[in-house]
Amino acid sequence: MLTRRFFREFDYILLFTVLAISVLSTVAIYSTTINRSGMEDWYQKQLIWEIISFVCMIAFAILDYRILRGFLSWIGYGICLILLVCVFFYPAKNGAQCWITLPGGMQFQPSELTKIFVILTISRYMTKAKQKNESFGFKHFFVIFMINIVPFLLILKQPHLGQALTLVGITGAMMVLFLSRKQLVYYTLIVAAGLTVIILAKTVFTEQSIEFVDKLPFLNHQKERIVTFLDPEIEKMGASYQVTQAKLAIGSGQLVGRGIINGTATQGNWVPEQWTDFIFSAIGEELGFLGGSVLLTLFFVFLYRLTVIAGQTNDFFSTSFITGVIGMFTFQIVENVGMNLAMMPVTGITLPFVSYGGTSLLTNFVIVGMVLSMKHRSKELFFD
Repeated sequence: MLTRRFFREFDYILLFTVLAISVLSTVAIYSTTINRSGMEDWYQKQLIWEIISFVCMIAFAILDYRILRGFLSWIGYGICLILLVCVFFYPAKNGAQCWITLPGGMQFQPSELTKIFVILTISRYMTKAKQKNESFGFKHFFVIFMINIVPFLLILKQPHLGQALTLVGITGAMMVLFLSRKQLVYYTLIVAAGLTVIILAKTVFTEQSIEFVDKLPFLNHQKERIVTFLDPEIEKMGASYQVTQAKLAIGSGQLVGRGIINGTATQGNWVPEQWTDFIFSAIGEELGFLGGSVLLTLFFVFLYRLTVIAGQTNDFFSTSFITGVIGMFTFQIVENVGMNLAMMPVTGITLPFVSYGGTSLLTNFVIVGMVLSMKHRSKELFFD
């Protein structure tokens, strides 16, 4: 219901940051597609999806999120698993079976919707355990692991490594809320050890790491992406081509950029998929360091506001849900920007609210709407 309290407690800063990022998205997609045959109207399609997504965000902000807190989360989770199986009955697109074709030719990506229900389902399970004052143990770890691993494997099979790893980022962030201080220390040490191994593999034991990757049971293009991360110079015209061109594009933008529709790499199509996975390189080239910094600042404010809202809510379900959302967006932003700068492996992950795509845009706006609903209503509940 639209009451004075709703408008008084509405997070206008969060709304502004999302809209500002969307404006940058439209500009970047316009520049990267306007001169490509058959793609001249893509920025208009993105704008239409932004309007639809904005309306859905407001609708979910008004909707009482508590209807999704019950068993409906498990039903939605089950439907998502069915949809993830259904994608294998549709033709592959760019070597991956990630899409379901709807009547009228529209395409829908179930893995995007799956992220919402994975967060909801884990939040519901953790809240039930919290209400019973249960301390985190193997049973809880196993249940959360199973909630995550089934969609993870189905998405990995498509294959879509980026989306699969996003589920890991979501679960990792949410588990922090459930750990005791001692468990949190162990958890931190494990994460630190993992990061240390990655750094050593990239800087000291590069050759040995590449040999190890070659023996892994991954698809060839997945191996190539990991090898490119370990050594971007290993194959200039192969797997590392995108990363090399993206770095050159960003570097050529210098301080203020070359200007919209004036980027040499962007307009010359030197960076493949520059309107999706590598859209940050287009922003870096045509809007420069300042444009890239503005976008990253907006993302920082966005994540900061989510963190503030998570701390303001009075029920554990809302806190755990928003924590999962923070983990999801943080992973996607860091991974996407990192792979554009050759600091992270290429995983095919999109930049939230920026990359072209109706399903991901709608999903992200709906999630923000749910967070706004929790900010407004969770103060009425006390689960802690």
